[in-house]
Amino acid sequence: MTGSATLDAWVGRTIGVGWLPTRQDLDAYQLRCLNETIGRARLESPFYRSQAGWPETPHLAELKDIERFPLTTADDLARSDPSLIALPLRDAVRLVTIPTSGTSGRQKRLFFTEADIEATVAYFEHGMATLVRPGSCVAIAFPAERPDSVGDLLMRGLDRFGAFPVAVPVDGPVETLVTALRELQPAAIAGMPVTLGAAARYMAADGGPSLRIETALVSADSVSPSFRAALAVIWGTEVFEHWGMTETGYGGALGCDAHDGLHLRETDLHVEIVDADTGRALPDGSEGEIVITTLRRRGLPLLRYRTGDSGSIAESPCRCGSVLRRLRLSGRIGEPMVPGEGKRLRPEVIDDAIFAVDGVIDFLVELRSGRRLVVGLVTPDPRTVDEVRSALRSHPAIGPAVRAAGIDIAVEMAADPPPALCRKRRVLGVESVI
Repeated sequence: MTGSATLDAWVGRTIGVGWLPTRQDLDAYQLRCLNETIGRARLESPFYRSQAGWPETPHLAELKDIERFPLTTADDLARSDPSLIALPLRDAVRLVTIPTSGTSGRQKRLFFTEADIEATVAYFEHGMATLVRPGSCVAIAFPAERPDSVGDLLMRGLDRFGAFPVAVPVDGPVETLVTALRELQPAAIAGMPVTLGAAARYMAADGGPSLRIETALVSADSVSPSFRAALAVIWGTEVFEHWGMTETGYGGALGCDAHDGLHLRETDLHVEIVDADTGRALPDGSEGEIVITTLRRRGLPLLRYRTGDSGSIAESPCRCGSVLRRLRLSGRIGEPMVPGEGKRLRPEVIDDAIFAVDGVIDFLVELRSGRRLVVGLVTPDPRTVDEVRSALRSHPAIGPAVRAAGIDIAVEMAADPPPALCRKRRVLGVESVI
């Protein structure tokens, strides 16, 4: 049984068919859950009870009828007036408060019940079972100290099927993380791309013993081709991507060994792609904003919630044989980008060009005064500064774009203290493009 078949078998049991599900089975399950969620939200959530724009007949006859309902935004969640929460706060086992960009300092508050937490742990258990063998040691390079945090839930899922998860330090210098990994000798690792990339490149440069890591789960940020290549060369790692956010209950979509998009968590999420400007639903294959509707969440249901992430739904079946729909990611809506000739450079383009240079352990990128692109390098070899500068200026997309925009490229050694290991790679000092 392949990894994908293992996940599909669990999906079949979860949705109540008791066998490998067909696409028709999943569509029928999602339609039933959507109608139940809509009914409960309208009855129990003050926000959805008062929301305008609902159709006179809220019952869905088919999945595409969801397009008739209004969209929910991060600002609705942050404002919480009226509240989206549909159960008393005493039923919450975890409340999460996270910042929201563009909402004048307001924060989103997420409400999770015991059933929500259990659904995520089960997803992590069966999803990780497609990547990791029972008995394998897995390094968790996410913060895991707080109960019900993403690192804690991932460890609980791994433990259930007999893997051996160990949290490694990610709140200090990269040297501490590398030492822990060499002592642990894990067969697999999970973390953010910045975290794993810095650890691998440091390990390659410090002259210490090498490490063999079979699989790496990377989440919470985009993955560049040079990142994949570095982990393959340094650790012998096959990289599997994961997409999710707090609003999805952490788990959202997981890559398979075909590496052609991420299979959606269709037990708990209905996903649409909409035009970011008009909110109009788009067909499979079209790129737009990812919109989610939760299917089993009682405490804080989200109906047609705009995630701010950009992507598309694959049109053809996956080579792995899974019937789960696949999500292809393409960045953030309104993501800060560097102005160029006729278009704007996404941060992942710059990320890929810099990380392709040997000797780069980590880096920060900042656009100062709109005219000076400054790269701060973490590297043991000062000669890497010149190599990165040359790589950026000669890059077929970056070089011509910044020259046309009158932007100067400056590369220098990063100032102390070193950048945090757990972070997303972003170009600082750039206004968002909406």
